Amino acid sequence: MSQRQRFFMMIAICLGAFLSHFTAGIVNVSLPQFTSIFQTELAIAQWITTGYLLVIASLLPFMGKLGDRYGHRVLHNYGFLLFTVSSVLVAFSTTITMLLMLRIVQAVGAAMFQATNIALIAMLLPKEMRGRAMGIMSTAVALGGMTGPIAGGMIASWLSWEWLFLIHVPVAILATGLAFRYIPSHKQTKKARSLDLVGAGLFMLLVSSVIMAISNGNGWGWDSQGMLILFGGVLVLAGAFVWWERRQSVPFLPVAVFRLSAVSSGLFISFTSFVLANLVLVVMPFYLHDQAHVSPLTAGYMMTAYPLMLALTGPFSGWASDRYRARPLIFAGLGAGMTVLAIWLEVLSTVEIIALLALVGAGMGLIASPNNSYIMRHVPLEHAGAIGGMIALTRNAGMVVGAALGLGMMNGESNQAVQPMIDAYRAVFEAGGLIWLSGLLVWWYAGSLERQKKRGTEVEKA
Repeated sequence: MSQRQRFFMMIAICLGAFLSHFTAGIVNVSLPQFTSIFQTELAIAQWITTGYLLVIASLLPFMGKLGDRYGHRVLHNYGFLLFTVSSVLVAFSTTITMLLMLRIVQAVGAAMFQATNIALIAMLLPKEMRGRAMGIMSTAVALGGMTGPIAGGMIASWLSWEWLFLIHVPVAILATGLAFRYIPSHKQTKKARSLDLVGAGLFMLLVSSVIMAISNGNGWGWDSQGMLILFGGVLVLAGAFVWWERRQSVPFLPVAVFRLSAVSSGLFISFTSFVLANLVLVVMPFYLHDQAHVSPLTAGYMMTAYPLMLALTGPFSGWASDRYRARPLIFAGLGAGMTVLAIWLEVLSTVEIIALLALVGAGMGLIASPNNSYIMRHVPLEHAGAIGGMIALTRNAGMVVGAALGLGMMNGESNQAVQPMIDAYRAVFEAGGLIWLSGLLVWWYAGSLERQKKRGTEVEKA
């Protein structure tokens, strides 16, 4: 593959990573507007966002598995095509039902290229370039997630609602053209003897049920009857999935791969890092408004420290993981920002808060691309799509859990005095500190297992 082809292939992949997260958040600001446009309730209009995220999260491992079976390029590029066409059609919706259905189609397309982009990088680029490429893609993900709500606010102020779904179409068309032109066909890995559709269905139901429970816990009440029924359903689905998978010669999830400490610990780090990052990104604007008394515009400017530092450190850490080792970079990324927020929150100045947001962004930049590269380095090529889909799932699930945890722990405190609110914010970051500590312990334990395995191999060779 020529340097020119690699360059435009990465442009296509990164545009997809950007667009899938950009379109996830662009609608949020306008949800109240949709209630009047389509004469519906906010609880229904919220599914424009919730349904989109839910469909993507539940389909990611399945789409990755299809990529392993039928070709990652096929799934990725036709996902682009489906996403682009549905983005145009959704803008012509005449009813809320039609809009929601087309939004689901859009999410299916997004899941197709989200689940296969990491596998394409792992399979098509040389080993010495993969970390840097994943760093650039991680930057695109962060920028998409941060710019979506900003663009949504501007469109809500100046343009009609249709532009929420049309604004990105020219970029999507460009990305689709580049993908079909520059992503090369690659030798298909050995196909699985069968596709475990029952296991896939159970897993999708399980993931969607968990995310629904987390997303609605604050609104329904964590001890409400509806939540208890939902959690009961999660336990039943989890039991049914494990029971079924144990009886399959070719299970839906490659269980043998998950037994590798590098893969299982890497997925755990991916999940916890996005929980922590989103915990800060969701809670900090409330703190800046309620306690630091800064304007929304100023808070927005301050929050940009996160994506800017991620954009700077992501490609660098990917390059460094290609040349050196990934584990020290990931360990450095698991910084102590949460501990600082939990202990010294009340005495932090505006400049120090900006510095901490930058630290969190730098930490994510140091973790995301080296960790993804580290995981994929240990995955057999025939399972690259399935594990790539799981990486994307941990990212999406971590964002949902981080938001739900942050908002849930502050729930009920908004009308309290200043000190109880400070206590609530501190409790959020203390919980984040515990999650951070669990990530460190898992990463240390996985490293010790890896060192033991390496010593055992050296003894056998001797």
